[in-house]
Amino acid sequence: MTQTAQSTRSAAGIPGQRTPAEAPVPTVAPPATGLAATVRRAFAVVRGLRSLRPVPARAQEPYGESDGQ
Repeated sequence: MTQTAQSTRSAAGIPGQRTPAEAPVPTVAPPATGLAATVRRAFAVVRGLRSLRPVPARAQEPYGESDGQ
């Protein structure tokens, strides 16, 4: 039976606390230390900054009455 299907109400009608079925898994690893990790992080930062470089804007198309009326 799933956790949501389990009845956890006491005789007083107050819902009880549910315990997790399994321990939570950490989603983010702790940051690595050392020279190799620092170089990897610096390379990732430089690569990210490179993607933010300015690009020339394209020409704006005229709008409105373009036939001269």
